[in-house]
Amino acid sequence: MELNNIEKLPREVISALQKHAQILLDSLGEKLTGIYIHGSAAMGGFTFKQSDFDYLVIISNPLTPEERQKLSKSFLEIYGKDAPGNGIEMSIVVETFAGSDFRYPTPYEFHMGTKEQVKLHGLPHKTEMTDPDLAAHFTITKQRGICVYGKPIDDVFVDIPKNYYLDSIAKDSEESFNNIQEKTGTEKCIVTKYAVLNFCRVLDFIEENLIVSKVEGAE
Repeated sequence: MELNNIEKLPREVISALQKHAQILLDSLGEKLTGIYIHGSAAMGGFTFKQSDFDYLVIISNPLTPEERQKLSKSFLEIYGKDAPGNGIEMSIVVETFAGSDFRYPTPYEFHMGTKEQVKLHGLPHKTEMTDPDLAAHFTITKQRGICVYGKPIDDVFVDIPKNYYLDSIAKDSEESFNNIQEKTGTEKCIVTKYAVLNFCRVLDFIEENLIVSKVEGAE
């Protein structure tokens, strides 16, 4: 499978990306609208030991049970191989929800983060799955993302209203804040780099209306 624009990516992620892209094409065929890189691999600040590798998959129609099962089985077989220190995060979304029918929080078909999530999404969904993080992922993809396969970014992603983007990144920071608070009291409070950089990113949007990476926000 030939990918586009891989020269724009950190070389450390290319091997994993090629394996993942082949699985997606083999499992989805013509249903695969495109593969889009966002996060630090697209915006800068990626380090193999500490970062995760983020990408979105857009499809034309919802997954069938057979496609869902095939994706889960194939991704479990290579889970963790060639992955950066913080793993690989991927969501599969039906094209209409990235475009004219966007809503918040956004429905998704499949998510990869932990191995348990990959197993879970191999099973039929009993209820609709939604994720507020997708508003931020879509915004960053639209502004700074890299298309490695399929339709151009501007043909797929609409401009997300700024209030949804802010709510999305604020929720992520709130989770960091709550994690920090759990370490207070008699325990040593360990403020992770992720949390501090995340707060900076949110402040940069609130004060300067800028859509930046976490590292750029800190700078």
